[in-house]
Amino acid sequence: MKKTLAAAFIFAVGLAACGGGGGGNDGGGTTPTAKALTISMYGKPIVSSSSTAVAHAQFSLISAAVAADAPSVASDAQATAKSLTDALAARGVTAEITTQVMDGAALHQIVTTEYNGKPPTVDQFKTDPGEWIIVNFQLDDMVTPADDPAQQVAMKQFASDLLVFSQWAAVAGKAVFVVTPIQTCDTQNSASMGLLSAMQSAFVDGAPIRFIGGTPVSFGFLSGKAVPSTTSPGIEHFGADCRSPDAFVQNLQVDSIADSIASAYKDTGAAAPASGASATQ
Repeated sequence: MKKTLAAAFIFAVGLAACGGGGGGNDGGGTTPTAKALTISMYGKPIVSSSSTAVAHAQFSLISAAVAADAPSVASDAQATAKSLTDALAARGVTAEITTQVMDGAALHQIVTTEYNGKPPTVDQFKTDPGEWIIVNFQLDDMVTPADDPAQQVAMKQFASDLLVFSQWAAVAGKAVFVVTPIQTCDTQNSASMGLLSAMQSAFVDGAPIRFIGGTPVSFGFLSGKAVPSTTSPGIEHFGADCRSPDAFVQNLQVDSIADSIASAYKDTGAAAPASGASATQ
């Protein structure tokens, strides 16, 4: 079953080192520039330009200039790029982000058209990724509960596709960082939980991925109704459908992603996931 994206986009992110330290008079020498890191981001935009901006931590979720643009999927991608740029800057990382919207792109389509649906062989893997990919792929259906038989088939296909996608990324020398889905409050076995389960299945099967963007959002369920934890954003942050995180929750996720990327950028030796050389075929 085809796993499409609600909207797909790519971020080409050139991360340059933040200008550090005074350039002292050390015989005219200059401080070496850290190796630039290129990041591409695939999947649904994390930020909605139509959401109300909520200040959180060191940065504003949505720039007024971006939010003022004509509402569209493109502006959501721009809003996400702006949010991530601001968040990384607040953490000492300068990011140059450009976006390109690709409507109708799908994880399953990528896997079947580019890789013929098959994983690479062991000898094709590289062990030292030189670029990073952030993915926020969605299930084709993000409404139907995860315990529905058809949704379970979709989850299985998604896990298989993510495994192949991330293995080929490793072959190309690209490390894959997967955005952890935000739990929703519509049902205990929500599509968001199903998506997380599919991602975890891919990881267990050998997908060379690293999870980022986790949030404190957590719901218990009592008699079918969501009960948020005392330390978690409540139901009021998820809209009438209980599946639409507002600006505050989106902000938490961008903040978390920025923390992980900034930390990985400053400590690249421990940043990238395993190369996938031992992944199952």
